[in-house]
Amino acid sequence: MALSLSASAPQLARTGSGSSATLRASAGAMGLTSSGSAATLANATTTLYDKMTAEGLFRDYVAPKVRASGRSITVPLADSVERDLQPEVHFALPATPAKERKFRRLSEGPGEITVHHGLKDQKLPGNEFRYGVRGSKGTTVEEAMKAGQLLGVAEYKNSCNEQVYESTRREPLGKPQNRGHTLKMLPEGFGSPSSAPEDGKEVIYHKHLKPDTEENRLMYKKTHNNYAPGERLERNYNWPAEAQDKNFKFGAGLAAAVEGAGARIAFNLDVDEDGNYKRTKLVTKVCEDYRHVQHPKLMKKTHPKQGATGPPMQSDHRYGVKSSISEYTAQSCIKGYYSLEEQLPDMDLGRCTKPGRRNVTIETRAFGTPSIRTDKNAPHPSRRSVADECSYGDEPSAASILCPQRFDSMGIPDREFLIRRSRDDLEELMKNVPLDHVNFDELWEQSLALFDDGLPLVSLDAMLYVHSGKIEHHVAASCKGLHLTVPAS
Repeated sequence: MALSLSASAPQLARTGSGSSATLRASAGAMGLTSSGSAATLANATTTLYDKMTAEGLFRDYVAPKVRASGRSITVPLADSVERDLQPEVHFALPATPAKERKFRRLSEGPGEITVHHGLKDQKLPGNEFRYGVRGSKGTTVEEAMKAGQLLGVAEYKNSCNEQVYESTRREPLGKPQNRGHTLKMLPEGFGSPSSAPEDGKEVIYHKHLKPDTEENRLMYKKTHNNYAPGERLERNYNWPAEAQDKNFKFGAGLAAAVEGAGARIAFNLDVDEDGNYKRTKLVTKVCEDYRHVQHPKLMKKTHPKQGATGPPMQSDHRYGVKSSISEYTAQSCIKGYYSLEEQLPDMDLGRCTKPGRRNVTIETRAFGTPSIRTDKNAPHPSRRSVADECSYGDEPSAASILCPQRFDSMGIPDREFLIRRSRDDLEELMKNVPLDHVNFDELWEQSLALFDDGLPLVSLDAMLYVHSGKIEHHVAASCKGLHLTVPAS
């Protein structure tokens, strides 16, 4: 239990609440009768050991009548949660003396101006007080400013006398300073005209600028740690000749060292450094038992030092103080203790329970606007606005985005090849195709035979299919890879 100021300064306790049954029991254990005053009961103190013993918070199974050794914490007898949570009320600190209050940093009250402690409590004169010495004759400001003013001949003589000063000639009163420069302004104005314009990039990143020499680079690397990107730190050590060998290793080596023998000796605690087994020593058993208990071996558990079989506790004993105000355990808090009815959602979750506002209908259609507007005519992709967030169901899939169409980069989708066109349109499209030995009339007749509707319309895909078959037939005949029974036309 965390203690406030009451643990360190119980004498500062005030008269407060503390009339519980536990308080009366503790007072009886301390020898205080019920006839004692409330102030005496509130200011009384006890120890934490006696208080927990009187409340029965723990039991001493070993020696219940023997008082425990050591010093217990002093706590007030009228200790309570209210007094611990409000120590500034029940255990208030003494106020700062009035003479020392002005030296504290937080001595200003609400609305008070923060000033130096030396200026506090100072006695200032009244508002009608004026600093300075008052003259006996009472000279006015106007007379003070006109004192020494010269007019007429007197002012002219004074200016002639001051012409000998350099400051008067260079800085005359009411005029700018005369520096003696002879300025000649050209018709174009002051300054030198600019030459041919230069590119700002060439000025910042000059390509004809010579790089620094190796001497300057090494100097900046030493003085400013200006290393090049990826440059390794060189300490310029003067290694001996033995260290230049690629098989050289630091440390003292053995002339007749065996691979793995050193590590084996280091991990084997039963032998000495020379490899011989340790000699048996006869020691006192009490000292040896103390050494095993106080200093356990490596990777061995520490002895509890409470007997050979541990503390005298029963098998079902649990440590800690059982809560007397709550029936819930840590297991119930982790696993939950709500019933099935309490775990079910509320009846008004996702539905309206107000009479007259329920959406009851006998229709089976879906209400609301669909996410994919298949009920509207989708505009052409070339005329669709970029800001149009409506989904018409014709957006390309992930496969079409990862694997675009053959001529998608040229703006020609694959559906253009499946549109059936007339003979004149196809002939005009194939005029610009550089194909040798292509008979358009023959391709038209064979492509038209692929359709059974009798319309004089052929798609470009059908003509490409017929032309691909002719190419395959020609390649197979030239390579003699197939026994063709039908000659190539």
